[in-house]
Amino acid sequence: MKRLGMVMALGALALGCGDDGNAPAEQQDVALSFAAVVGEEPFVCGDTYENLGANGTPLVLSDFRFYVQDVALKNAAGAWVPVELEENSFQSSGVALLDFEDGCGELGTPELNGIVRGTVPPGDYDGLQFKMGVPFEINHVNSATAPSPLNLTSLFWNWQGGYKFLRIDSGQFSETDWRMHLGSTGCEGDPMAGGVTSCANGNRTEVELDTFDVSANTVVADFAALVEGSAVDQDAAADAGCMSKPVDTDCGPLFANLGLSFGENPGGEQQFFSAE
Repeated sequence: MKRLGMVMALGALALGCGDDGNAPAEQQDVALSFAAVVGEEPFVCGDTYENLGANGTPLVLSDFRFYVQDVALKNAAGAWVPVELEENSFQSSGVALLDFEDGCGELGTPELNGIVRGTVPPGDYDGLQFKMGVPFEINHVNSATAPSPLNLTSLFWNWQGGYKFLRIDSGQFSETDWRMHLGSTGCEGDPMAGGVTSCANGNRTEVELDTFDVSANTVVADFAALVEGSAVDQDAAADAGCMSKPVDTDCGPLFANLGLSFGENPGGEQQFFSAE
């Protein structure tokens, strides 16, 4: 009987030690929906959209992709909780690619993605926060050896410029050859001595949706809102749209609509993203 009592006591002690609070906490899955639109119409690769920008220009859109980072949800206490992104072909290293083109253009791919997947601690969440971009720490890596989706050469400039955070093209099918490629500029460094050390213009759009129901709402990226006030039929810098160059005045209205500073103009409230 003494031996039996000792075994039971040791068993109870072992159970107590196993529940010492060091076990991984249970996580809650989240799937955040994104969509691409052009005004009231859904984006469809290769479709024509009328009355765009300051001069009512028609465009045939053949690409619509962007990266997001630093995704967080607002909990019941009003605190922002980071979303731990899962690793898959559209997500790696805390970055997700939203891809709405289906390969109708020359540099696209047939695969689509409108979901950001990850986990958060259990709870209720009613707000969403993220940046459109790629973190500086991995923005200037070798894309040839990076994991998917950071291995797409069509979304990478070079080691110094880094990734194109946003790529929207109107070309190949359209009379107006126009592109919006957003990325960091003024980057300095030496590829033989640690790579890029700084960028004068990070150009990462910060988005905060204070009211967002994860199970019911969708993040909408609206091309018509992006080009509002922009003369997309004109090309001051002769580079077929905006390539994020600080001297390209065509970029001014687009950066303003993304909430980014441009030249002496400070960044205001972004209007490219909204919740529906």
